[in-house]
Amino acid sequence: MKNFRNIWKHSMMVGLAAITLASGSSMIRIDNVQAKAIPQIFDLESHRGGRDARPENTLVSFAYALELGVTTLEMDMQMTKDGHIVISHNPYMNHNLAKDANGTYVKNGMYDIRTMTLAQVKQFDVGTMNPEAGDYYAGHGKTQLSVPGTKMPTLEEVFELVNDYGNDKVLFNIETKSYPDPAFPEAKNSPDPAAFVAKFYEIVKKYHMEERVMLQSFDWRTLQEMKKLDPNITRVALTCEQPTWGRDSVCRQVGEPGASPWMAGLDIDVYKGDYIKAAKAIGADVVSPYWEELSNEMVSEAHELGMKVVPWTVNNPDKMNMLIDMGVDGIITDKPWVLRELLIKRGIAVAEPTININSPYHTGIGIAGVETEKLCKGGDSAE
Repeated sequence: MKNFRNIWKHSMMVGLAAITLASGSSMIRIDNVQAKAIPQIFDLESHRGGRDARPENTLVSFAYALELGVTTLEMDMQMTKDGHIVISHNPYMNHNLAKDANGTYVKNGMYDIRTMTLAQVKQFDVGTMNPEAGDYYAGHGKTQLSVPGTKMPTLEEVFELVNDYGNDKVLFNIETKSYPDPAFPEAKNSPDPAAFVAKFYEIVKKYHMEERVMLQSFDWRTLQEMKKLDPNITRVALTCEQPTWGRDSVCRQVGEPGASPWMAGLDIDVYKGDYIKAAKAIGADVVSPYWEELSNEMVSEAHELGMKVVPWTVNNPDKMNMLIDMGVDGIITDKPWVLRELLIKRGIAVAEPTININSPYHTGIGIAGVETEKLCKGGDSAE
């Protein structure tokens, strides 16, 4: 991130110089300036590594994304019983993905990662999506290349993978999977927000990734905790008002009395239902809504308030084009190869692929990012 740091400092110098000229002051000081993980090009984020191409949230999928050429690796994290950060969207071993030692897909809700040790977590194979997973498989499995024997990685292993690839530019958008709403069954073993974020930050500092990580969450309490530890870490406010996670509960609870538990004590009605202003109030650097809840006016409002806009999760090329025309700063997608090709066709800069043929996770996809007929045919499907 050396080049980014120089660009950022230069911009600050230019801005402060203009203020100095206007005020007549003769001294410019920049104290404690530290760059944040804000991409300088359109932010192509591979959702869970690119789950429509490779097993989600695995070293295999992250290697795929590096060799394709993405700006940011998007992922989710859980904390194990013995204090390790592992990369998983679900707090339970996903019954659509995880096989036990006998090669049998696990039962739904049977294994809570947060009550397991790392050694126990590593016993499961998450490399092959269950073809009988119904809509889950229909939506993501048809184009995914199975990699049997794949294990759930730790955050340390993700950072080590990127270092092994020699990529010092790719960013990380990492979500705290935290459940502040007691109505959610997952809330029972949800980690303490402060402890969760502290462990995350400990690993970030160990690998000197402070200028390359973004912490994202629907649970805005974790964003507050991150700000306390290090206000220079980029914070991303995830949000969605539509019924989510297969439940009637929503993040913001517009029109309901009191504050939503997801918003760290903020009442969205104080902001007249405006989640852009609420995200700004919480100190977010990026607002990340469900893509259908965006409008041209909201994108402009976020930019006026100094925030970037990166919606989730967009897999249809027509919708990608629509959002780019709106002026969004990035897109999170399960199909990063589709978005990359679209950006190139539009003349929008993309990150260079990073290839490591000596890596055990080397995919051999080439710059095009499509190595099989199966993957090609899945490139234009909708969300």
